[in-house]
Amino acid sequence: MVIKKNKRSALFVAIVILLGFTNNASASTLDSVSHIHHIKVVEKKVLVLTHEGLFELVGKSEMKLVGKDKFDVMGFTNLGKILVASGHPSQGSKMPNPIGLVKSLDGGSTWKTVSLIGKVDFHSLEGAGSDLYGADSQTGNLMYSADSGKSWRSLGTNIFTDIAVSPNMPAMAIAINNSELLLTKNAFKSTTKIKNALKFSQIEWRNSGLYALSGSALYKSTNSGKTWTKLSTFKGVTGILSASDQLMLVTVGSDIYTSSNAGKKFKIVS
Repeated sequence: MVIKKNKRSALFVAIVILLGFTNNASASTLDSVSHIHHIKVVEKKVLVLTHEGLFELVGKSEMKLVGKDKFDVMGFTNLGKILVASGHPSQGSKMPNPIGLVKSLDGGSTWKTVSLIGKVDFHSLEGAGSDLYGADSQTGNLMYSADSGKSWRSLGTNIFTDIAVSPNMPAMAIAINNSELLLTKNAFKSTTKIKNALKFSQIEWRNSGLYALSGSALYKSTNSGKTWTKLSTFKGVTGILSASDQLMLVTVGSDIYTSSNAGKKFKIVS
């Protein structure tokens, strides 16, 4: 999810309130971390981005630390098997501040620097293939990389609340701006508005289609957002949407729901 600066803090507060996080030093449950930035799905795993490091959610509130590098994980996504992240070093860490872009080839056990060391703190990252978009918290700009984060160019002030990157077409993506969808085929050098009556809050693009949240429902599109079919309705306003080709996650209030059949049926994490 790529978040505009003026909405980022509001989303963080909402996550803290909805999931009931408190301020304990160690973290092994959802309510024992001091800050939660996002929840992401990678393959069949649910990963939690926290101030104390990257955790895997293994039960309703049970988490286990991924790796030994307890850095403040702000931006995070995956490019296939490669995990990429950004953020700040934790207390006592020798990592630079900010850490720029780092990558992991072993599922988060170890991290290596890619670019922008000490220069950029991405508070959100979205990517697919070798395309990567990052919202820089320090400048407020949206940045784009066509080579998995090795080199970057600025796209100017970030105006998007979320970006879904095409898994098959380089430089193609769909972004949300003021609940409306904008399509680009050239990495946001230009955009085309996708006309639709729905007001979207989150969007994900996977091989099986485009998925988006609107109000209390999950929708799917197989024609790049031109038309949508309702897949599931939840009892409450939806929050986070994250998906891989194997697993989908939706939050509703303090509840986390997952689906293993591309959003047709969900079960609550227990």
